[in-house]
Amino acid sequence: MSKILSFFKDSSPIKLMGISILIVVLSYFIEKPLPNVFMGLRLLAFVLFLYGVMRLINRK
Repeated sequence: MSKILSFFKDSSPIKLMGISILIVVLSYFIEKPLPNVFMGLRLLAFVLFLYGVMRLINRK
């Protein structure tokens, strides 16, 4: 668990936003068969994107 937290703390904001965009793209493929997983992935991507944007703004 600490490795996961350290990844999010140490990675660059651009990388976090890129990962969130990839999650959104991948979630489109499971929209029809698994709508609950789709919504969960979209929520995760949104939170990750906002975290990346906040880190980008606070950095400058």
